Amino acid sequence: MKKIVLVILLLFGFTFVYAEDAVTAAGTTEMYVNAKNDIILRAEPKQNAEQLGTIKNHSKVTVLSSSNGWSYIKSGKLEGYVYSVALTTKNPKATNGTVTGGLVPSEGLILTYNPSFLDDAKESFIVKKDGEYTHLYNPKSSLYPDLPNYTYIETKDRFLIGVASSDFIFINVPLPLKQGSHVKQPIMYHEELDVLVESTTKTIKVKAGTFNNVVILKYADGSREYLARGIGIIKSTTGDGKIITELVSVKQSK
Repeated sequence: MKKIVLVILLLFGFTFVYAEDAVTAAGTTEMYVNAKNDIILRAEPKQNAEQLGTIKNHSKVTVLSSSNGWSYIKSGKLEGYVYSVALTTKNPKATNGTVTGGLVPSEGLILTYNPSFLDDAKESFIVKKDGEYTHLYNPKSSLYPDLPNYTYIETKDRFLIGVASSDFIFINVPLPLKQGSHVKQPIMYHEELDVLVESTTKTIKVKAGTFNNVVILKYADGSREYLARGIGIIKSTTGDGKIITELVSVKQSK
């Protein structure tokens, strides 16, 4: 993984932009989930209703009815309620290989890495959101269990991840990311790294499972970062292909 030092001021001043072009369906309609992350399926059209499961972002669903900001949908064998604003008639994947966002982990996930980001050992994190920040916490940290270990920031024009409350940055690239294009990652002293958006459509298998439409960022030294929608980093490799970070488990916290 690229371990880049960047002035901490870049971590501030960002705001979230939620998915646009959402519509409400009437009757039975094929639609798509179009949100920043996976969405929660609920037993009733209420914010705190029982959670029946999670619907993957950008997946196709059947809308059976809609009313008062909620849609009753069917996804596979599951049926339940989701916010109507999270649905669209447009296929979010039909973007000519361009990713506009959705690369931060979903809140409530428990992500386990082995090796971890800055540690060769196995390490688990719970995902929590705080306004415009998405934090990874290691609750078993012997030093500061109540402080975040790593932070994601995603805006309409930038994606960033680094060590929380520091100037230690792993990825800092502009959005959108178009497959085959080159983008610049700023580092210290006004220097920049050239980053190739090698793919936004590949299917990648890691120990945690198989992920579709993975964003692969390739650096000049051959090292790569692999990012899955709603999950964040799933793998990091060196220039010779050695795995230095790998996601081995994804769970939903209770």
